Formats: sequence, C-alpha cells, structure tokens
Amino acid sequence: MQVTKTLDYAVRSLTYMGHQPIGKHSMKEISQEQHIPLSYLAKIMRRLVKKGLVRSSLGPDGGYTLRKSPNEINLRDIYEAIEGEIRMVECMDKDSICVLYDTCPQLPVWDKIQLSMVKILEDTTLADMLKERKNITMNQVN
Repeated sequence: MQVTKTLDYAVRSLTYMGHQPIGKHSMKEISQEQHIPLSYLAKIMRRLVKKGLVRSSLGPDGGYTLRKSPNEINLRDIYEAIEGEIRMVECMDKDSICVLYDTCPQLPVWDKIQLSMVKILEDTTLADMLKERKNITMNQVN
C-alpha cells in the first residue's frame, strides 16, 4: 500500500498549520514552507475546506486556519477528505459486482488489514503527529 502524494501533501499542510495554530496561513506560505506546488495545494485546500477540516477567508487578511484543534482531527478524517471511503480493494463493498464475494478466500484477510488500518488512522491525530515532530526536532538538537 502506498500513500498518495495528495494525501501526503494534505497531512503536511495540516500538520504545518497545527504547529502554528495562531493566525491565518496563506496558500503561498504553506506552499513555500512545505514544498508543495501552489496549484496542487489549491486543489487540496478546496477538499479540506469542503470536508470541514479547514476554514478559509478571503481578502487581504485572508488565509486558512484549522476548524478544529489538532487533537480533534485524526488521520481518518484527512484520508477520507482526500481519498474518499477507505477500501482495501474495490470488491469489499457488498454492492460490488464481484461474483466471488461470498466465497473469496482473500476477503477476510483484506478486511482484517482494513480494520487495523482504520483503527490506526482513527487513533492518530494531528496532535500526535505534532508531538512526533517535536520529538524529532528535540533529538536533532541534542
């Protein structure tokens, strides 16, 4: 399994905003600080705003802020805002057209992996990631 570049950029942007929660962040600032192409970031921010994770305001003092505190935003929220519903394989949906759904020997394994992944994503918040970032920074100083 591989995390898409879009999801990576979304998490990086939100972590950056969570690290500096006071004030608004311009798209240009986030783009430069996180090394994300501006046009790509614009698409990501639209999705995050639409899903209620980020608030945007227009005008000279405009910018982006988190709608919730970092401990209230988990990685599942971000994943689903960017990628949609979590599904290991397309055929995991009962409404799928796969004729092997009822007898597929792989399905229990994929389901088990998906449940584990969802739990990790739900249990990991932006605040957790900010703590990890702080620990890495502290270790680099020492």
